[in-house]
Amino acid sequence: MDSYAKEIGHEMAGPQARQMRSSSGRLKKMKKHIDLISVLKSKKMRITPARRALLQFILDNHKRHISLEEIQAFMDTKLSGIDRSSIYRNLEAFKRLDIIQELNPPGVGKRFQYVFDRKIHHYFICKSCSKLTRGKNELFKKIERALNTIAGFSQANLSAVFYSYCKNCLQSQSTKKESKGKKLT
Repeated sequence: MDSYAKEIGHEMAGPQARQMRSSSGRLKKMKKHIDLISVLKSKKMRITPARRALLQFILDNHKRHISLEEIQAFMDTKLSGIDRSSIYRNLEAFKRLDIIQELNPPGVGKRFQYVFDRKIHHYFICKSCSKLTRGKNELFKKIERALNTIAGFSQANLSAVFYSYCKNCLQSQSTKKESKGKKLT
């Protein structure tokens, strides 16, 4: 597990993880895989071996933020000689279909997260230290109410990434500014 995965707490180990990989878990994954294939077919997309493999990899790692390097390494083992641009095109298509969400934490690189059947998936990423924080349900409900009031949308399935500065970085920036101001006087 890389440091980024540890930071956001996405890996499970031990008896709990083994229980989650039970046969019922495999059946759920198979159903999701079939559902996703149906979505692709409904959009008139061909179901290629590369798309099947990529979908399965995303489903197998649905609780993690997957790096581009991990995706490429997996695809190379499954389909040797697969063109990198093919992987990128499939990822772009999956983003357009809201199957995955792209995150780009500064200093970490692109990450992809499965979001197809999840209601809430929004994050705050610090532009200074790259700290990633999951959004709270209350904010999401307020956004959904505003969408309903303003545009008539209901039952939103939003995906958003907010880039700003975390509390600690803001404090350290203001402290630096204060100390610079004192030196000038």
